[in-house]
Amino acid sequence: MDKWIKILALVFTLPCAAATNTIPVESFSNLRMIESPQVSPNGESIVAIYNTENGPLVVLSAFGSAKITGLAQLKKAKDRVDFVRWSGSEYVIIGTSYPGYFNGMYYRVSRLYGINVKTKKVRELINKRMSKQSFHEVQSYQLTSTLKNEPEHVLISTYDKRDKAYSVFKVDLSDGGFDKQFANKYEVGAWYPDANGVIRLGIGGEKAKGIFQDKGHFISTWYRKTEDEDFALLHKKKMGEGATFSVQGLTDDGSQAYILSDRETGRQSLWLYDIVSGQFASKLFGHEKFDLSATITNSSGKIVGVTWNDDFQRRHYFDEKDSQHFEDIKAALKGYEVFISSESKDQSKVLVFAIKDNSPGKYFWLDLKSNKGGLWFSQYPHLEKQPLASVQAIEYPASDGLMIPAYLTLPVGLQEGEKPALVVLPHGGPHARDMRYFDPLVQLIASRGYAVLQMNFRGSEGFGTKFETDGYYQWGKRMQQDVMDGVAWLDTQNIVTKDACIVGASYGGYVALTAAFQSSERFKCVVSIAGISDLKVLVEDEERQSSYVDNIVEFGDEDAVEALDEVSAIANINKIKAPILLIHGTRDTRVGYSQSKDFYKKAKGKLDINYIEFKDGTHFLDNPENRKVAYDELSKFLRKHL
Repeated sequence: MDKWIKILALVFTLPCAAATNTIPVESFSNLRMIESPQVSPNGESIVAIYNTENGPLVVLSAFGSAKITGLAQLKKAKDRVDFVRWSGSEYVIIGTSYPGYFNGMYYRVSRLYGINVKTKKVRELINKRMSKQSFHEVQSYQLTSTLKNEPEHVLISTYDKRDKAYSVFKVDLSDGGFDKQFANKYEVGAWYPDANGVIRLGIGGEKAKGIFQDKGHFISTWYRKTEDEDFALLHKKKMGEGATFSVQGLTDDGSQAYILSDRETGRQSLWLYDIVSGQFASKLFGHEKFDLSATITNSSGKIVGVTWNDDFQRRHYFDEKDSQHFEDIKAALKGYEVFISSESKDQSKVLVFAIKDNSPGKYFWLDLKSNKGGLWFSQYPHLEKQPLASVQAIEYPASDGLMIPAYLTLPVGLQEGEKPALVVLPHGGPHARDMRYFDPLVQLIASRGYAVLQMNFRGSEGFGTKFETDGYYQWGKRMQQDVMDGVAWLDTQNIVTKDACIVGASYGGYVALTAAFQSSERFKCVVSIAGISDLKVLVEDEERQSSYVDNIVEFGDEDAVEALDEVSAIANINKIKAPILLIHGTRDTRVGYSQSKDFYKKAKGKLDINYIEFKDGTHFLDNPENRKVAYDELSKFLRKHL
């Protein structure tokens, strides 16, 4: 692997700020400089999202060059670029979203744009007929498929008032024309094409009476053999009952589907499913301990492997050639966790993402034909060469004996016997999980001299069905106890002091607020970012309900709904003793900002509490100015109380 020595040397010569005793907050609060880069099929260009102070910019770069050209700029603090994708090597599709206001609430609205990279012409991909409708401002457009045989066309789905459902349109990227493919009569919301771009499979919710009237209690599967046939209902399953069934794609002839399911093993595995017979044909791959998290597709859109997560993402390729291709690339960047971010159709031009627990992610370009390569960009250039903390994988016993996977980050430069104060950082979701990768928030806290404890409590994903479902109906109960059991365990290890604060965002914010009254003597301060203070309001708000919101409580059990007050901070303010910092954005489409605002109004005057409200702020603090303020206020708050 001598040919890669020059590439490896570049890792240590990245542009960065000079190392300092205290790294500025802005170095952590900046958004990732580069996101979602994609190599064109011909390998000549890279398109990516470049986050600037004035909002996200879609940029173009020649492969192997660090010079970038702007293609499209979105409104500052208004729009978000969710993805960029090539359609052939001439057109780029941009997926964006923004918080749209309708019927008194904000909704995340998705829109698509097409750019001709030769002419630089940008076109919003909207249906002209539908654009005249009163609700068009909150109408979403979803990219269903790029078409490998017709790169000047894509498939887009959007709500059609005539069908009263999401229908599929073939869209001409040269003139923006929409051609409806068929009428949606099937209660289908997600469509899947075969290798030739013909829609063959549809998955959707079937309407049912009750609180989910508009969401559906059942998952239905629709299929057709040819383009000329109507779709037929193959089967349906009740949400939350039986094995999971997640379509990942179709085989080339469209007769079989790749399905992620926990059937038989209790862990998400990849299966081949015969659509016509409605039977599983074979299991392609499963891990003995972890759920599979996703499938890997090549530059042609074919599924070639799977991923799962232990402390980092792991990959398995079905073909030995693909596996060796990946292993050769990994060998070029030893010491890093490596991903193939994107590559040309012939796999000769590869963009590689490399990251560590204590080193920001960065992109390298590799030209395998010419045996050349080099650094493209770091996501956090101002954190390169800075003294960042290592993350330790640990596990601890919960009070009922179950082992809980967790991570402990200790600040850099601790002297022998020195014990830092602790910040407990439960993740959001709750159906998500923490991993061992570099995390700017963890590193910010550690850089201020605190230890950070993260835990994958019951209800976290990736550890098998039982581990996740054991968290159902356990908000403020078993899941909360798993968090506190981690704190209690760490107290016995003689690593940190008893001084501790708890910080969380979204569900993690709920955990922090719940700990404020359930464990009022344990924490010296509490921080909730876009957190939940009132579970009853959350679950009774039908407009924000997803199909899985009833994992919080059984809706048919009125006593259980009323009992949510017992595990809601807003109903237990008199038990809280620690100072509280609340942060929330007014355009949060996941957790309404009233969850923080109403709590603040009720607690003001009774508690030491501060509320920071970001006008037009989102759930994820994706406005760089808001994130800078939030991280700065968090740092000050921790310094004051720890």
